[in-house]
Amino acid sequence: MIIHYTLHALERMKQRGIDRELVYDCLRNPDKEEEIGNSLRCVKKLNGKVLVVIYERVNDTAIVITVYITSKIHKYLS
Repeated sequence: MIIHYTLHALERMKQRGIDRELVYDCLRNPDKEEEIGNSLRCVKKLNGKVLVVIYERVNDTAIVITVYITSKIHKYLS
């Protein structure tokens, strides 16, 4: 899978201290994945929190829109 990042996603990753390896792992092996409108959300549990990646898929390319970490595990993994 080819991964492209929007400028917004790269800025948020830098602000939030999230590296590309975490995003790649979430996209390749999510604990949960679902459609949200025209985009997809994948979620990966990390040390009592969850990494959330919002992206769009175009053929074999994932275009990452935004990324964040939250403690709301029940909201994203229920």
